[in-house]
Amino acid sequence: MSRSAHRGSPSQGHAASPADAGGEPANPPRPPRRAPARRAPSRLTPALWTVALVAVIAAAVQADPVLVAATVLLVQAQIAVGPHPADARGRTVRAPKVAAIMTASLVATVLTLWPRSLVGADGTTAGDIAEVVPGSLVAIVPATAAGLVVALLSQMFRRDGRRELVVTAAHAATASLLAALTVGWITAARNPLGEESVVLGAVGVAVGVLLWSLPGDRYLVASIAMAGSAVACALVAQLWGGFFTFTWVFGLLMGAQVSIGAVLGQVVGRAWGEGRRHASSGWGFPGAMSVALAAPLVHLIGQLGVGA
Repeated sequence: MSRSAHRGSPSQGHAASPADAGGEPANPPRPPRRAPARRAPSRLTPALWTVALVAVIAAAVQADPVLVAATVLLVQAQIAVGPHPADARGRTVRAPKVAAIMTASLVATVLTLWPRSLVGADGTTAGDIAEVVPGSLVAIVPATAAGLVVALLSQMFRRDGRRELVVTAAHAATASLLAALTVGWITAARNPLGEESVVLGAVGVAVGVLLWSLPGDRYLVASIAMAGSAVACALVAQLWGGFFTFTWVFGLLMGAQVSIGAVLGQVVGRAWGEGRRHASSGWGFPGAMSVALAAPLVHLIGQLGVGA
C-alpha cells in the first residue's frame, strides 16, 4: 500500500468529519443572545430630589429672596448640564449648550432681582415713563433672547461639521427658556404675600411628585397626584392659620395647579434624559425640570392671591 493511500485511509486515525459524511456540523452556530431587558429607572429618586430643592427654596424665602435666587441658580445649572439631544437614530449628539443656558439663567436671575435694569437711564424718555414692578416675569423674554444669541454663536464656532445643526440649536434655545422660567420662584418670593405663596407652592410640588412616583396607570396616578396635592395645600392653609392668610379654597387652587407643572417636569425630564442614570440625566434633570415648570404657576397663583 502506498504512503498516500495510508495517509488518506480513515481507518488509521483520520476519521471523517460529520459534515463530510453528510451529517450535522460538529459545532452548530449558537443562536444570538438576547440583550437583558433594561430596568426602568425609579421615579422616586427624581421625586426626592425635587422635594429637596423646593424644601430649600421654602426655607430660603424665610430669610431673603437672594437666597431663593441662589437655589434657583442651582436648578438652572442642573438644567444646563442635563442630557444632550439625540438624532433620529437615538444617538447622542454632543454640541455646545451650557454657555447658552447659563447666559439665559444669569440674565433672568439678575434682571428679576434688579428689574430697574430694564428701564432707561434717568432723564431719558424711557426712564421717565417706563416702570418695571418687582415680582414680574418680564426678565424671561430678554433672558431667552440672550440664550438664543449665545446658542447661535456657539454653533458658529463648532468644528465638528455641525452635525444635527437644527436639533442642537433648538435644544439649547428650548433649555434656555426652561431655565429662565425658574425665576418664577423669585418673583413669587418678592410679592407682598411671597412667603406664603412660595411655601404653599413648595408643599404642592412636593406632594405632587411623591404621589406621581407611585406605581400604576399613569393617567390614574397623575389624577391622584393632582387631587392629593390640592388637598394637602388646603389642609396646610387651613391648619397653619397663624402663618397663612390664604383660605383653604386658595390652597386647593395652588396645589392642583402646581402639581401639573411638577408632574409634567418629571415626564419631560425622564423622556429628555432617555432613561440614563447618571445624576445629570437620570434623576437630577427631571427634578430640576419639575421645579422649573412649576415656577410660573407658583408666580401666577401667588399673584391671584395678592389681588384677591
